[in-house]
Amino acid sequence: MKSSKPQHLLWFGFKIVIALCFSSYFVFAYLNLHSQVKLPSLHPPVFHASPSSRSHHFEGTPKIAFLFLARRDLPLDFLWDSFFKNVDAAKFSIYIHSTPGFLFNETTTRSAFFHGRQLNYSIQVIWGESSMIEAEKLLLLAALHDPANQRFVLLSDSCVPLYSFTYLYSYLMSSSKSFVDSFIDVEEDRYSPKMSPLIRKDRWRKGSQWISLVRRHAKIVAEDYFVFPIFKEFCKRWPPKDVDNRKEIHQIFDVAQYFLQTLLRIFKRHRNCIPDEHYVQTLLAVSNP
Repeated sequence: MKSSKPQHLLWFGFKIVIALCFSSYFVFAYLNLHSQVKLPSLHPPVFHASPSSRSHHFEGTPKIAFLFLARRDLPLDFLWDSFFKNVDAAKFSIYIHSTPGFLFNETTTRSAFFHGRQLNYSIQVIWGESSMIEAEKLLLLAALHDPANQRFVLLSDSCVPLYSFTYLYSYLMSSSKSFVDSFIDVEEDRYSPKMSPLIRKDRWRKGSQWISLVRRHAKIVAEDYFVFPIFKEFCKRWPPKDVDNRKEIHQIFDVAQYFLQTLLRIFKRHRNCIPDEHYVQTLLAVSNP
C-alpha cells in the first residue's frame, strides 16, 4: 500500500497557496485604498453655494434661526409649541432638515409652528458620517438667505427648551459671541496627519455638535469648501457601517487565521473619527475668525 504522505503534503501546500492568494489580495486592496490621497476640490459643491451678498449691518428686528436636525418628525413638538406661543413672529424663524420626502403638516406634527418648515432639499443622514455635516450646512445655508437671521441655533429632534423664549432671545442677542463647546482632546487619537497642512494638529478640536453661532461664523461653516472635503476623506467612523459585521471576513479567511489576525490588527489601528464632533470646532480654529 502506497503512503498517502505526498498527497497530504500536496493538499497542505494547496491550502497555503490559496490562503496566501486571498490574503495578498485583501492586503493589496487595503493598502491601495488608503494610499490614495484626494486633494479637496477648489470648486465648491452645489450645497456650498454662497448666499447673495448681505450687508454686515442689519437694520431691523434680528431673528434667532432655530435649525432642527431631525431623523424624521419632531416627537417633542408640543414642548416647542409652548415655547414659541405668544412670541413675536418677527423674532424667530424655523428650519427643519428631515429625511427626504418627509413633510411637516397637520398630520405629522402637533404644532402649526412647524408646518411647511422642512427644507426643500434634504439628504439621507447616517450617524457618524459626513452626511451629518452636510445636513448642518444645508440648514445654515437656507437660514442665511434671510438677512434678519442673526443668531443660528442647531438643535436635534430630542432637544428641549429649558428657558423661556424671552430669556433666550435676550441672552443670545446681548452677546456678540458664538457659543461652541470646543476643547483639545488628549486621550483620543482621531487626528490624521494626512489632514495637514490644511488642518494642523494644533488646530484639531472636539466638542458638542449642538451650537449657537453668530452670523459671521454661520457663513464660515456654510460656505466652507476647503476643510470639509478633508474631513470627508480622513475623518470617518470605524468600522464603517457597511463592514461593521466581520462575519464575512471570517468566512473568507477560515483557512488563513494568521493572515486574518494580521488584518484585524491593522483594522484596529484605524482612527474612529466622528466628523460632527470635530468639524465646526476645528473649522473655526483653522479660520481663526
